[in-house]
Amino acid sequence: MQKSVDQVLAEAVARHADGDAVAARALFETVLALDPSNAIASHQLGLLAFAAGEVGSAVGLLRRATEADARDPEYRNNLGVALNAAGDLPGAAAAFEAALALDGSLAQAANNLASTLEAVGDDAAAIGAYRRALAIDPGYLEARDNLALTLGRVAPPWHFPMMADAARNSAYDRALRRLAPGRRVLDIGSGSGLLAMMAARAGAASVTTCEMVAPIAAAARDIIAANGLADRVTLHAKRSDQLDVGRDMAERADVLVTETFASGLLSESVLPTLEDARRRLLAPEAVVIPRRAIALGYLVGGAAVEAQVRASASTGFDLSPFDRFAPVKLGLHLDRIPHDVMSEDFEIFAFDLAGAAFPAERRTRAVVASAQGRCVGVAQWLRLELDAETEYDNRPTPSAGANGWMHVLYRFGNPLELTPGQTVRLLCSHNRSAMTVDLAPDQA
Repeated sequence: MQKSVDQVLAEAVARHADGDAVAARALFETVLALDPSNAIASHQLGLLAFAAGEVGSAVGLLRRATEADARDPEYRNNLGVALNAAGDLPGAAAAFEAALALDGSLAQAANNLASTLEAVGDDAAAIGAYRRALAIDPGYLEARDNLALTLGRVAPPWHFPMMADAARNSAYDRALRRLAPGRRVLDIGSGSGLLAMMAARAGAASVTTCEMVAPIAAAARDIIAANGLADRVTLHAKRSDQLDVGRDMAERADVLVTETFASGLLSESVLPTLEDARRRLLAPEAVVIPRRAIALGYLVGGAAVEAQVRASASTGFDLSPFDRFAPVKLGLHLDRIPHDVMSEDFEIFAFDLAGAAFPAERRTRAVVASAQGRCVGVAQWLRLELDAETEYDNRPTPSAGANGWMHVLYRFGNPLELTPGQTVRLLCSHNRSAMTVDLAPDQA
């Protein structure tokens, strides 16, 4: 006697539960032959096809399941997963949204939607969807990890110590109080909107600020409004090289202020940014805050700092072959690591930011050792001359207090044994977006 559709379906479900995917697949196919509109069979076959790597077949079968039963949110969610794997990100997002419309408590669909939105570059919506998943299920670890990764990519954690750097903030504020009143100010790199608000408070005639990361720009806009300055600060969610005078700015700016400096000074493209601004966005006599940016350094040694960039012996074992992976430069808070200062401070590179062009440069610098011992490399920090009266310096001293920028350790290929008075020749290079310091070839 021929089995009914329900009997074959029950047997297929049982075989699938037993882990017999081959038998289950054949039985589900039999169900579809008997009942082409059977949603359960289409759905299960779609999942089996997806598990076998047959993404195209999976999409077709899961779409067939949603057409047969438009009320099941799980079908929509799994269709979204298959569409995502097939590269149809808009289709996947639509499927996840449909699943959530059917069942607003489906945390997995919210997490999947967030991942898809992140993949298409809509970070703000992705963050919102991850938070929606966590509102549904606060213990959803995958969503929590995904949100943390996204937030860290969109707004790296260093933003927070930068905002808390009282010495830096005070220095910028003092310079703006002297230079901004009555002038048109352009702030490149809004971040939290802090410098733009300082300029407005100082009495600038107008303040234009730009931020290329859309979610950060949205937060800065909220901050500016919350501080009652929305009518005095114009924020654009774009890069400075996308600004145009006459469209985004009524006139060229008289003052440019920026803090787009990395710990290694150059890696946030500050030099090309300033060149473009000088050419297109600034009045001929415009001033730049800071007016000069300097990378300073000293020769550095000591066991604690060497352990940051070289493999130490441990429990009687030699680990030195791991040094093949050692970083040539590393960001550190050197004020928190005991180390030996082995020379006077010296200038690595200095940039007059009022200039029109900043070509790549390479130079050899002779540094005289002031201490005896094992030198690991060069410690580097920043000095910003905000204006003629105000300076910010984050030289690594334990009493300096919290600062937003880290220090950079440039490691020599091999440690150098020094005696006081010995001359060390260094090769210092920058390509406009990064710098490096190493022993000169004749000394390496």
